[in-house]
Amino acid sequence: MRLSAALYSFAALGHDVLAFYHEAELHPAAWAHADAGVIVSTLARIAQWMFVALLGLLPLIRHRPIARSETWLPRLSALLAVLLPPLAMLLPRAASNLACNLIAVVLGLAASVLAVMTLSFLGRSFSVMPEARRLVTSGPYGIVRHPLYLFELLGVIGIVLQLRSVAGVALLVLIAVLQVARARFEEGVLARAIPDYAAYRARVPFLLPRDPSRLFALLHDDPAARRRSGLVMSSALGLLAVVMVVLPRLMG
Repeated sequence: MRLSAALYSFAALGHDVLAFYHEAELHPAAWAHADAGVIVSTLARIAQWMFVALLGLLPLIRHRPIARSETWLPRLSALLAVLLPPLAMLLPRAASNLACNLIAVVLGLAASVLAVMTLSFLGRSFSVMPEARRLVTSGPYGIVRHPLYLFELLGVIGIVLQLRSVAGVALLVLIAVLQVARARFEEGVLARAIPDYAAYRARVPFLLPRDPSRLFALLHDDPAARRRSGLVMSSALGLLAVVMVVLPRLMG
C-alpha cells in the first residue's frame, strides 16, 4: 500500500515534468530571453512538483500503529484522499497568468514549508490510513488537530490555480470532503486508543486555526523547523536556477 501510493505520486510527477519539457520545446523563444512571467510560471510548476514529491515520500516514513480502523469506508476515504491530489497534475493547464501563478507559488511553497515543519514535529507517527501511533500535541498540533491535511489542501489549491477549470475545482472539492472524512475517521481511532485524546480534541480546533499567524511564528521559534523549511525554499530556488540554465541548452 505504502509503496503503491508513493509510486503513483512519482509517476504523476514524472508525467508533468515531461509535459513541461515538451511545452518548452514548442516555445523555445520564451526561454531564450525569459521574462518575469516565464520565471514565475516555472517556479509555480516547481512548487507543485515539490509538493507532490512530498506526498509521495510521506507514506514511506511511519511507525507501526497501536490501533487502526478495520472497516472499509474509513480506509477507502483515506486511500482516495492520498491518490486524488497527484491526479490534478494530469489535468489540462490553463494559459499562463502572472497573478494566478504568483498566488500558486506562495501557496505551493507555503504548503511544502509548513508540511515539512509539521513532519518535524510528527516524525514517524504519520499515517495514511486511519491509525493511531502516538499523540502529538506540540508545534502545529497545538494550533490545529490536523495541520498536515490543511497544508495538503493549500497545495492542491495552488495546483488548481494553474488549471482554472471546472474539473480542477470539482477535484478540489472532492479532495476537501475526503480529507475531512479521513480526519474524522482518524479521530475515532485516536479517541479509542489514547485516553488523553478527548481533552486534546476539546482544546484544539479541528482544521482551521484561530490565529493563522501562529503557524508561521513556529518557523521562528523552532530551530529544527526553521532549518528544514529553509531547505525547502533553497531547494525550490535551486531547481529554478537549474531549469533556467539547463533547459535552453537541452533545446539547443
